Amino acid sequence: MNPKLLDNALLLRLIAVALFPLALMSCDRYSAHGSGENSIYYWRTTLKLSDEERNFLKKHDVRKVYVRFFDVDRCYDAKSVETIVPEATIAFNDTFPKEIELVPTVYITYDAISAMRFKETEYAEKILRRVEAICRSKGICFRELQLDCDWTKRNRDYFFRLCEAMKERLDSSQSLSCTIRLHQLVQTPPPVDKGVLMVYNTGNLMDVTEENSIFSYRNIEPYLRDGRLSAYSLPLDVAYPAYGWSLVYNKGGDGKYHFNRITKRTDFSSYAALKKTGHNMYEAISDIDLSDGNQSPDYIFEGYRIRVERPESKEILKVKELIDRKLGNRQHNNILYHLDETQFSHYSDNAISEIYSRP
Repeated sequence: MNPKLLDNALLLRLIAVALFPLALMSCDRYSAHGSGENSIYYWRTTLKLSDEERNFLKKHDVRKVYVRFFDVDRCYDAKSVETIVPEATIAFNDTFPKEIELVPTVYITYDAISAMRFKETEYAEKILRRVEAICRSKGICFRELQLDCDWTKRNRDYFFRLCEAMKERLDSSQSLSCTIRLHQLVQTPPPVDKGVLMVYNTGNLMDVTEENSIFSYRNIEPYLRDGRLSAYSLPLDVAYPAYGWSLVYNKGGDGKYHFNRITKRTDFSSYAALKKTGHNMYEAISDIDLSDGNQSPDYIFEGYRIRVERPESKEILKVKELIDRKLGNRQHNNILYHLDETQFSHYSDNAISEIYSRP
């Protein structure tokens, strides 16, 4: 790295320290938490906590929240020139309780990391500058930065170089973490300080015959065979799902059902036009607008199918028991995805406490 650039980076951080002494005091407090932290993701584009969400954080002693700051995606401008840009930056209309550590989290699409080839240093600098600018504007001091990317063997080296460049730019008090998908466990671990094993979105949502694409023991267990989890050399925390959605499929000209879209609505019991054909499957017997007139039309046409997906707590705990056994005596924290009262209201307090529990 250019020494002059390094000097400039250090100067900017010294200025930030002078401007935000209260934030630095918060960082000192966060560093004392250590292991044994209940954590959760916040994955919405506007930070606004309800009373129920605040109560959830307090009730379950949540000490760390991974907040999605923005996405990084590849797009094309008006002249069809490829660009990599930040999208869906979070709007801070609220704050978390002062005792909670906030971890800036940046989601990087597969296309974006592929387009960063040989420019990883440049984009590490851009991502960090944007994160630091947001934190400075809100008086946030962060001890950890997380990168979320579903990389594969094809673009693994690009993501790894991005991580290396990012670590060079973080100061000695900051750490870098990244998400780890189940399919990535057979790959070399990324050059980061810690990983978060994402134990959700494990099935094929494109397949209308899939029972639950969010979470199922049947889909997860094969990834944990052959000692790959116990042998994984990167320290890991584990993230479990506490959310649901519905998947819409339409019948194509080939007579097969094709994935159409995701909808957040999961209760269709009051719609006569939707016939239940299985424990979590509906079929439209006539056209219907699910918006109820409160938003833009949300049409489901005759013949469409809807699969409602929400992991059951007993199956989450069954997988958790397996993972705890595979990890053995390796210390790890458990994380929930994500903080949303409409989602976690489907799970009892006891179930949440059991998911958070450590061996």
